[in-house]
Amino acid sequence: MTGIALAAAVLTGCAADPAPAAQQAAPSSSSMDPAAAVAWMNGFCGAVKDFIEGNNKMPSASGETVEAVKKSTSDQLGHYAAILTKTVDALGALPAAPVPAGDAAKREFLAKYTSARDKTVKAKAGLDAAGKNDTVAQGRAVDGLIAAQKDTHGALDPVAAVLGAPELKAAAATAERCRP
Repeated sequence: MTGIALAAAVLTGCAADPAPAAQQAAPSSSSMDPAAAVAWMNGFCGAVKDFIEGNNKMPSASGETVEAVKKSTSDQLGHYAAILTKTVDALGALPAAPVPAGDAAKREFLAKYTSARDKTVKAKAGLDAAGKNDTVAQGRAVDGLIAAQKDTHGALDPVAAVLGAPELKAAAATAERCRP
């Protein structure tokens, strides 16, 4: 779970200045409503922030028997699937971004969280369908959880995803949900 601790550190730097190349990437849109950009960034950052907070509350795997470990792993997978579903729903509910870079970031994050959710749901279903002492199913479930976590690791910093859009970068600096 060190990736999640890293994500919290990444979100801490939400208002940091980007590399000079990122500052030049996109032209400014003078007709864009700054309030709309802030509202959109609040939604985008909020979906990711809620995921990170939910992930930090992930129950630990524990148990003295294979059956007890299976149950705790199933509980972990269920928790992870629930927070991933909430994240996918929140990202999917976002309106069109005020600039194309926002829509591109949304598509990228939505694809990663959807893939992670699908892997988690599949891993949980396989584990829950297995016999109570099936250690092979337990191993597959853990592998599925790890694969899902790898998908989300690339989508933990919503601000970095929009640094090429000066309008969204500026909006992120004042959007409350983009703050640590």
